[in-house]
Amino acid sequence: MKKIVSLVVFIAALVWTWNVIHTTEAIGFETHSGIQAKLADLITETLATKKPHSKDLKIQRLWTETLNDNKVRAVFSYSFVDVSEGGEALEQTIEGEAVLHREPSEDSKVDKWTLQSVKTTNDFVTFTEGSLITPGTATEGDTQTVPAPAPAPTESEQH
Repeated sequence: MKKIVSLVVFIAALVWTWNVIHTTEAIGFETHSGIQAKLADLITETLATKKPHSKDLKIQRLWTETLNDNKVRAVFSYSFVDVSEGGEALEQTIEGEAVLHREPSEDSKVDKWTLQSVKTTNDFVTFTEGSLITPGTATEGDTQTVPAPAPAPTESEQH
């Protein structure tokens, strides 16, 4: 009896693994790769349009995941250096996510994806130079620009 049960379990496991390996995904690797490339281009174009003085764009993280057969979630993080009106450079890091929806297309071989929503979750600004402000009534010429101090090492960095 044990041999029959073992044989049935083995055959069931074999059939299940065969189906898992040979099942095609609704959204393939090429689609995910194409969406990521288009989002990187969209981030670059939007940054060039909205902040023309920015430089050193770095896309730190950009990945996609399938939510269902017609929906994809993209998570991104990018940073750039922005020069303010006063000539100060600051580094800005933006994190967020977007949801894309597959639209029907005339050509069955081509997928058409549209952005349903985009939201930023975190926005970090790092100043490379600090301003020294003294108490009292200071005029515009009384402030001095000094380099920002290096952050103190954390306990984990000291060990």
